[in-house]
Amino acid sequence: MIQAVFFDGTIPDIVIVIICIYTVKYGLINGVILGALAGLLIDTTNGLILGPNIFGKAMAAFLTGTIKDNLFQWNTFINAIVVAIVSAVDIFLIFISLEAFSNASFLNRSLQDSATQIIYTVIVAIMLYPLMFRKEKMRI
Repeated sequence: MIQAVFFDGTIPDIVIVIICIYTVKYGLINGVILGALAGLLIDTTNGLILGPNIFGKAMAAFLTGTIKDNLFQWNTFINAIVVAIVSAVDIFLIFISLEAFSNASFLNRSLQDSATQIIYTVIVAIMLYPLMFRKEKMRI
C-alpha cells in the first residue's frame, strides 16, 4: 500500500529490498521465512493465485543469503548488484508462474517496465543500504 501511495506507474519493489536487508542481517533461514510470508501476504491481497510471490520472494532471500555467505565483503556496489539480480529473478518467476497457472497474462507488461522497476528498486536499495550496517550504540 505504501508503494502505491508514493509512486505512480512503475514502482520499486521495496519488499525485495527489505527482504535482502533482513537476510543479510539475520541469516538465510530467517530471510527465506520472511520472504515467503511477505509473498503470501502479496499473493492473498492481489486476488490471483497463491504461490508466485511466495516463491519469488523466498527465492530472493535464498539467493541473497547464498551470495552473502560466499562473499568476504559486503558493500554498496555488491548490494546493488544483488538487489538487481534478485529483483530480475523475482519478476521472471512471477511471470512464469502467472503464465503457467493462471489466466492473468504478464505479457502485457513491457520489458521496459520491468527494467525500470529493477532500476528503481536498486536506487531504493542504495538509499536504504546505510540501515543495513548502522552502528548500534553500546550501552554500558
